[in-house]
Amino acid sequence: MPQHGRRRRRLGLIAKIAITLAALALALPDARARDVVDRLATTDPGWILAAIGIVFAQTVISALRWRRAARATGIVLRGRTALRALLVANGLGQALPASIGTDAARIGLVRRPDRPVAALVSGVVLDRLAGLMGLAIAAAVALALLPALGIAAATSERAPGLALLPVAAALIGLAPVLAAGLLARRQRRRRKRRRVRPLDPTSRRARLGAGADRVLRDLRRLARRPRLALALLAPTLVIHSLTGLAFWAVAQALGLGLEPVAGMALGVLLATAATLPIAIAGWGVREGAAVTLLPLAGIATADAFAASVAFGLMLLLAGAAGLGAWLLPSGDGRR
Repeated sequence: MPQHGRRRRRLGLIAKIAITLAALALALPDARARDVVDRLATTDPGWILAAIGIVFAQTVISALRWRRAARATGIVLRGRTALRALLVANGLGQALPASIGTDAARIGLVRRPDRPVAALVSGVVLDRLAGLMGLAIAAAVALALLPALGIAAATSERAPGLALLPVAAALIGLAPVLAAGLLARRQRRRRKRRRVRPLDPTSRRARLGAGADRVLRDLRRLARRPRLALALLAPTLVIHSLTGLAFWAVAQALGLGLEPVAGMALGVLLATAATLPIAIAGWGVREGAAVTLLPLAGIATADAFAASVAFGLMLLLAGAAGLGAWLLPSGDGRR
């Protein structure tokens, strides 16, 4: 990797760490850190274990969706193979600065000579797109439920940008598609120039161009197969519902007394905020959203911060447990 590329990545990581720490500091209630610690000290481990179980069920369904997306690109993954790769990648993702690292990890874990990298990348892009489009829908539904939960009246004053969360999730999902389109267009223009020699097919630029073409081709095929699109979207909505349920379980662990529907709706909105690619694993951004949203449901600010931290720590525990799957057979005939 060129020196300037390494420097850019290093600066990006430093910026994300700084944003994460700054966001956490801003979200932490002034002079109420002791209240946060006291609330965390009351955590019921039984509810945390229940939340981890929900996250595992979520991962099983995510593996099913990924297998469907991979099959659409001509890649066949066994259930155990996809589940193992997702468990390990999600565990690594709790420490990686961006979700693209998680995706790269699961591609590496299932890569074989008979599985073209371009097809694997395309399958992951389809899977990621389905996940974020589903999250946009789930966030929109959660927003629509707020009036029935009695917390919509103050939302426009305390969280004026809340309505933009579904839009943000959709744009993040479309980002790799737009990038593939721009890259493919650039490669086509380059090929039309007579003075430019053909690229070495083994070069990085050629592989990127081939991958972009593959993603766009598979997306066009998906657009012509609405049943396949529905088969990817349906489990996605279940996955995000389970995210909300896991957050409600964490709130129960802290004794916050949230109603199930309110906890699930707020959990989905917090998860949507955490997808913004400006911090590490959503830390800081999620806490900022929590101290804005949860008080609208009658939760004290310190308790809201504690609930978000507890949710993040629960995900860390679930991710650490998932890393243990690395020791299991891959299901592909290799360790």
